[in-house]
Parts: sequence; C-alpha cells; structure tokens
Amino acid sequence: MSFQARKELSYLCGMQDYLFSDYRARLVTYIANHQEQLQQQYMLQLAEAGQQHVLLHQDARTQQVYLVASGLVKVTRTTSSGQAFTLGVFDRGQPLGELEVMMGIPNFCTVQALTHCTLYCIPAKAFLQMLAQEPAFNILMHQATASMLLNTTHKASILGTNRLLYTLLIVLRELSMLNELKLSKSLLAEFLGTSVRNLNRLLAQLEAEKILQLRNASIGQINLPLLIKRIQIYETTIH
Repeated sequence: MSFQARKELSYLCGMQDYLFSDYRARLVTYIANHQEQLQQQYMLQLAEAGQQHVLLHQDARTQQVYLVASGLVKVTRTTSSGQAFTLGVFDRGQPLGELEVMMGIPNFCTVQALTHCTLYCIPAKAFLQMLAQEPAFNILMHQATASMLLNTTHKASILGTNRLLYTLLIVLRELSMLNELKLSKSLLAEFLGTSVRNLNRLLAQLEAEKILQLRNASIGQINLPLLIKRIQIYETTIH
C-alpha cells in the first residue's frame, strides 16, 4: 500500500462527522411527530414543489418559512451586475427563509428546487409565534442555524482547491439516494453554475475512477459506496 493510500485510510478510520447535518434532520423529526398539533395552532402545511420551481425570490418579501422534508434545493445570489453565484445545494432538514423572517428583511437569495421536493410550510407570523411559544422548536432552530455556520466554516477549510468537484460529488450522492439520476448534463451544469464542458471533464474523471457510468447526455449509473468514499477522502485530505 502506498504512503498516500495509508494516509487516506488512517484519515477514514479516525474521521469524525463535522458536517452536523443531524441537527437539521431533527427539525424534520420534531415537526413530523407534532404535525397535527402544529397544523391546528400554527397553520403548518405539507406541500410539494416540482423540479426547478422557485420557492423564494431574491429581494422579495417572503410570506412563509419552508423546511425541506425531502429532495434537494439550490440557493443562489445574483449581484447588482447580474452575475449569479451558487451558494449551495441543501437537503433534508434545511430551513428556508427563516433568517429573513426573523430579521424582517427581503430574501437574501433565490431558492429553487433541484429535484422534486416535499416541504413543510409555516406562515411568517406563525413561525415567529412558534419560536416564542415552542421552546423545543426554538432550540432546534438555533441548533440548525449554528450547524449551518459550523458547516460553512468547515467546508471553507477544505474546498479551496476544487469547490466545484466537491459540490458535484455531494449532489451526485443525494441524487443517487433519491433515485433521481435522470437529470440531464445541461441541467446539472446549470444548477452547479458551470459550463457543460467543465462538467464533462469532471464526470469523465469520476468515470475513470469507476464512480459512475455515463450514458449519452445523462448519468447512467452511480457506484454509491465508491462515491461516498471519494467524498470522505476529499474532506479529510484537502487543506
């Protein structure tokens, strides 16, 4: 075994979960366990959003807070010059619009469904009432927000060399778990904020590593165990 392979293996054996995604998942569990009560007291609803549906528009005033129950959403921000930046792709447990409602400001970003999504929806005023009247929910919201800050800090330390590759790996992992591999290359490139040419280069690299198989203009198959290992190695070896 090479030195680099031994190094990667030692990292994998001793690695810890720094992504704190469990805190956001607890929000979904809490709402699912108290859904009937929350529906009656705070007008909580379960809704669905199709692929590419825009949930929040940048600079608009949001009328409700969303919580992703399943699926993937893409968050982008457009500068005054019209240049759009992808800030992230998020999954189960991700709150959307909560900071804007708490601060009383317009939406900082645009949020769009990357896949078919199921979401819990809470009217803005009712959300503020929930924070005031439901201590357990309040604590979970604070933990979810803190986990996002910690996650952002952690990712910033490991993504300096190839942010696009890492984002692609995460998106492919989630798409595979959701059985949503019919996404075309052009649409995937659009959501990642890159060109199809750059995407093809990265996909060819992953195909050479036997992580996936390409089929014409789309992804045919993903080897999920290899993909997850690739993500783990990337997170623990990039500085």
